Amino acid sequence: MDAADRVRHVALTRTTPQNAGWIAEEADVSRDTAAKYLDRMADQGDLEVVETADGTCYKPDDVTQFLREVRTLAEEQSVDELTNELRAIGDEIDSWKAAYDVESLEELRRSIGGEDLSSSDRRERLETIEEWEYNIQVREALQLAISLQSSLTKLDADPRIGEIGTGTLPQEG
Repeated sequence: MDAADRVRHVALTRTTPQNAGWIAEEADVSRDTAAKYLDRMADQGDLEVVETADGTCYKPDDVTQFLREVRTLAEEQSVDELTNELRAIGDEIDSWKAAYDVESLEELRRSIGGEDLSSSDRRERLETIEEWEYNIQVREALQLAISLQSSLTKLDADPRIGEIGTGTLPQEG
């Protein structure tokens, strides 16, 4: 990998904001080189710039990452596969509703304060809440991927292959 690729890889695989110096060290480049590529990535919308106690830091832009995931799903999976994943998520959420005798994620959250729960029961519910929240995010991505495939089909493009009339999606600039 060249310097730009190393900086991109390090910056986009972080879950917490990191400053240019830290990213430079991880990517084995100078701080100035890292800052140059990080600023370029921020200008392109790949990274979000945030101010922390460590100064100016960079983190992957949540919207850009989400939209890339939607695109990947639309390109790599059929509508039937996406629909099956939606069904599996629905089944899992239904099983949690039954297991915890709740109707919603919010109701499960409120149940954490129950005096009759042991600490292990609270931990289990907190883990389920985390999984439920993740499933909601995945469900939204799957639904958008299905919509994207439908839109591309109406435009006479094969969404799993790409660009209108040529079989490939338009590439990012």
